[in-house]
Amino acid sequence: MSLREQRETALKAARDIAGKAQEEGRTLTGEEQADVKKYLLEVDGLAEKIRKAEEADALMKRAFEVPAGQPSPAAEPQGVLPKLEADPGYKSAMLAAQSRNRFSQRTTEFDAKDFSTGGPAGGLVQTQYGQVVPETLRRPTVASLLGSGTLSATTLTYYVQGPTTGDFAVVDELGEKPAIDFAFEAEVETLTKIAGITKISDEAFQDVPYLVSVIEGQLRLRLVLAEENQLLNGPGTGTTITGLLNRSGVLTETSASADDDLDAIFRGMTAVEIATQLTVDAVVINPLDYQRLRLMRDANEQYYGGGPFTGAYGNAGFALGPGLWGQRTVVTSAIAQGTVLVGAFEIGGQVLRKGGVSVEMTNSNENDFRFNRVAIRAEERLLLAVYQPSAFCEVTLAGGGS
Repeated sequence: MSLREQRETALKAARDIAGKAQEEGRTLTGEEQADVKKYLLEVDGLAEKIRKAEEADALMKRAFEVPAGQPSPAAEPQGVLPKLEADPGYKSAMLAAQSRNRFSQRTTEFDAKDFSTGGPAGGLVQTQYGQVVPETLRRPTVASLLGSGTLSATTLTYYVQGPTTGDFAVVDELGEKPAIDFAFEAEVETLTKIAGITKISDEAFQDVPYLVSVIEGQLRLRLVLAEENQLLNGPGTGTTITGLLNRSGVLTETSASADDDLDAIFRGMTAVEIATQLTVDAVVINPLDYQRLRLMRDANEQYYGGGPFTGAYGNAGFALGPGLWGQRTVVTSAIAQGTVLVGAFEIGGQVLRKGGVSVEMTNSNENDFRFNRVAIRAEERLLLAVYQPSAFCEVTLAGGGS
């Protein structure tokens, strides 16, 4: 079949489809539109092939000196497309296709989906998440002052030495030896659990993964703070810890006045060393009390702890938070204002843990699975053993909190 015959066949197929739709008084269907486009593209392509073929034929004839006046067949292809466009069937097919195109575009526009993430205004909302600045604990804790260890059982039995009666003495030959009573008493400590839980949505868990790590870190931080409060102030009722300040046998010291506060702290340290022969290694104090003592000045308006730019009396060695009397100092709001605890922490007491801190997640808690929530839990089990209560001294300050 020649190129012209192929072109006529394709054009007739397009006309037949468009003519049928015209007779039925309707626009082309999607399938018909595609077919008409295909046939018309084929017509255009064949017309171009015919033009090139006839142009080549004309060039060939000219090369052999075609007689003057003979019509050039290469001129005809230039009128192929205009002839097609003038054809009523071709025009009908093209108009129907264009009409279908415009209708299809309008329909697509009206059917656009609203991907709004919320809000009455609608519209596509896109966002990304900035960073969260977490709370951090950059200071030593009471637990870090005490001895540490692990526990395989659920309880610990140990012996605390009470007031010793009797002592060594010089005796004669065959003389009676003096009795010494160390007054050991058994103490039993049971593991205490400290725990907390929070929840986030599945979407937050998947879309903001770093937020999960921030939440986990915050849970650990607050667990440390709750632990510190128990180690100092636990009442010992139920399953709570008996804190250091509530232990029987802890020494006490009281300041006579605000000017005597620093001296009273030192006297408490001395009391511990006299009672136990142990060296004091730390001080625990409230932030407001530490601030007041840190800013105390002598009659010459010199800061006891060093000025804002240099050490005391202009000496080098400036420290922003120097320890009281050269001891490790934990400044924490877990201890009440007006109270200071000094002691031989590392030897006098020990924190024993079972299993360490546990952070676990689940979506099967209660009805969390139904509501796409993830529960995050942090907990630990520990106990406090105070082997020598007199290794600690509670000092009551007389100064105010300003």
